[in-house]
Order: sequence, then C-alpha cells, then structure tokens
Amino acid sequence: MNKDSNTPTRVIRCLFYAFVLSLPFETVGEGWLEPTTILGGLLLLSALLQPGLFLRWPPKGFWCFIIYLYVFASLSLLEPSSYRSLSVLNVFLLAQLTVLGWIGFSLMRDRQTAERALLTFGAGCVLLSLLQVTGIASRAVEAEAAIVRVTAFGFHPNNLARILLLGMLALVGLTFGRSKSLLRPIFITWPFILLIGVALVQTGSRGGLLALAAGMMTLVLRRGTVMIKVLNGVGLLVLLGIFFVVALQSDIMRARFEETLEEGDVARREQIYPTAWQMFQEKPLLGWGPISSTYELGMRLGHPEEETKNPHNLVLFGLVSTGLVGSLPLFIGIGFAALSAWKTRHGPHGILPLAMLVAVLVANMSGLWLFNKLHWLVMAYALASVYHVARANADLHVTSDDPQLAERFASA
Repeated sequence: MNKDSNTPTRVIRCLFYAFVLSLPFETVGEGWLEPTTILGGLLLLSALLQPGLFLRWPPKGFWCFIIYLYVFASLSLLEPSSYRSLSVLNVFLLAQLTVLGWIGFSLMRDRQTAERALLTFGAGCVLLSLLQVTGIASRAVEAEAAIVRVTAFGFHPNNLARILLLGMLALVGLTFGRSKSLLRPIFITWPFILLIGVALVQTGSRGGLLALAAGMMTLVLRRGTVMIKVLNGVGLLVLLGIFFVVALQSDIMRARFEETLEEGDVARREQIYPTAWQMFQEKPLLGWGPISSTYELGMRLGHPEEETKNPHNLVLFGLVSTGLVGSLPLFIGIGFAALSAWKTRHGPHGILPLAMLVAVLVANMSGLWLFNKLHWLVMAYALASVYHVARANADLHVTSDDPQLAERFASA
C-alpha cells in the first residue's frame, strides 16, 4: 500500500491504463465479453484495494452530476410500465458512467496517472487508425445519400470520429500544449497524428471534424511568450489546414459538406432540433421522460424506419427528457468542469483539459454522447486538473487533500 493515500497503487494504475487502452476497441466482442466491460468491472473492484483514494467528498461539479442522476432516475420511475425495462437499463447505464467518472476523477487527480492514461489512450487510437487505414479492420457503411463511409469494429462513423479526435488532441496536447513536452523528440508524434487524421476523414463525420477544429483552436491559448503563442498558433493552424485539405480531397467528406452547403442537409437535424425544442416548450419543467421523449420525438418526425429518436444534441436531450429540473444540474456540473479547466490552463497540463472538454461539448451539439464512457472521463479529467495545479504549488504548501485550498489557488 502506498504511503500517500492520494497516489494510486500500481495495480489500480495498470488496470486504469488497460481500461483506457481498450476504449477505442470497446465494440470488439459482445455483451459481457467486451474487453472494456471486463476491465471496467475489474477497475471497479480494484477500488476496494485503496478505499481511501475513492471514498472522499466529491467536488461541486460531481455533486451536480449526482443530482442529475437522482432526477433522471426519479423521472424514469414515472415512465409508462411498457417502458419500464428500458428505463431501468438507462438508469443503470447512467449510474455506471457516473461511478466511472468518479473513479477516473479520483485516479487522474494524480498528475502522472493522468498523463500516462492520456498517452495510453492516444496509443490505442493510433493502433485503431492503423488497422482501419490499412484495411485490416475497416468496413464500408452507406450513408443516406449512398455515400460510402469507412469505420472499424462496428463503430458508428460519428462515434468513431469522436474517439479518434480525442486521441489526436491527447497526443497534440501532450506534445505541444505544455511548457515541457511529454513526448520527445516531438517530431516522432507527427506521423501518428496524421495517421489518426486520415482515419478520421475516412469516417466522413462533419461533426467530428468541427469538434477537432474547436479543440485545436483551444490549444492555441496555451501559456507562453507572445512569440511562442504565435508559433504554436501558426503550427496548429497549419496542421488543421492540412486536415481540411485532406478532407476536401476525400470524396466522402467533400460530398457530405456539399450536401450541407447546397441542400442544407445535416442528416435531418434541421427537422429534429425544431421539433425537440417545441416538445420542451410544451413540458418545460420535468420534460417528457428519458424514454418517452424518444418515442414522442420519433412519432412527430414520422420516419418509417425509426420508431424512436433522440435529439442528437446534449442540450436538447436534457431539456426534452428531464426538463429544467434535471438539465440545470447537468449543465451546471459541466460548467464547473469548464471552469476548472480554464483556471488551470497555466498548470502542468496546460490548456489540454480545456481543449478536450471543448471538443466533447462541440461533439455533443451534433450527437448525444452523454451515455459514452469518454464523455465522463473527459469531464473527470477537467475537474481533476485543479489538483495538478495545487500539487505543483509546493512553495505555498497547498495539497490535493483540501479541495477548497486547491480551488482557491487555481483561481489566484
């Protein structure tokens, strides 16, 4: 057992790294045999090995997420009996993800654990990209306009794009988003970053490319002299420009952007968003219910092959499913995560926590990612970043044992 109760044991750290590495491959296998499910269960059990690390008072941001879970579960009990099994599964999934977020937060308060976890995740995305680009694990998917998109291991193209862009941001942030690069020499990461970019373009995900652009632009805000900021900004803009040029050279991506610009086609979101907003206006306080809302939206859209439909937008999903009562704690919790990431932009991890959070939020504007593990891990990483700053401030004797002191220093 470690003398420092804030530092995870080697067993717990290794399980966490293995779990993070498995995230780009979570569709390999089936049901309980998925590697991510198995490793997640082992990670949960490993918390018993070091209870002092996990049984701590949550920060304000996580209290908001716990309140949201409580409201979500309470409203699920009011669903019609015909939806009861789906409601139970939804609540169970959200509870699992909230616990996963707490475990990730507790572990990533240790700066070295957070760094290695991000590096491991980036390596997993590189391997997945290699398997897809070389055709070993790629699969063609037909989009609505007979546009062939490429994915791997059964992922939906949009979901795969979001995973890959976070892996790319992790590698870019660990290399260029800090005062001291974690990966040296820095040029060794360029081929890996470009490889992930090619795989991302193959998915044909417009939302994924926009989320990547938002994350990259956030990285420009990193700490340094004016000259360093200019050089980093130019470098990141050049990198982003390369990806957009590659995207425009891709028949898949070019055709999808042309649909958007010429025909206003955004995969029926131009119909989904106004309809969902109208539903919120009809029941603004408690919403329609997590399951009932999807059936109501599907019925109003009238698509012959889709009985249910979620709003493809985190804000609209929160408002439609749980109304203002449920969505406000969720949004406030996300706000606390963003505030923590902004306060610690001059800390050991630089602007990376904020860049990854911005990318996740932009991705959530064109697709619902609330029930995805990476959504919660990024929220946990952003909330944990304040403790990296506190621990780095040895001269002021601020330690991660006192969240209030940590937040006070971060705001200084």
